[in-house]
Amino acid sequence: MTAIRVLTVGLTVVMFGAIALSMATGDFGTEGSWILENPWGRMTLVDLYVGVALLAGWVFLRERSPWVAVIWLPVFFVLGNAGTALYAAIAAFRTDDIRTFLLGARG
Repeated sequence: MTAIRVLTVGLTVVMFGAIALSMATGDFGTEGSWILENPWGRMTLVDLYVGVALLAGWVFLRERSPWVAVIWLPVFFVLGNAGTALYAAIAAFRTDDIRTFLLGARG
């Protein structure tokens, strides 16, 4: 579990660092419109949100309370993989075995 903890925390730091850098150096209002105008930009959004839907299924599977999963959904939709990395890091620190990490309360 140590390797998973290091990996998930590292990825969380990378993702939030990339978001902070992009916010500090870019203008999403201007540059973000390119995403919707470009076919590959739209495809990237489809890819992201299909991944978020799959992740939501995993979170609903592993969380004991569906309300906990519901609370995480906006985090995933707004932060994308930064939210995913954060969730995985928190999950990794809540257990000492891989089965519980993957399956949560159902493990």
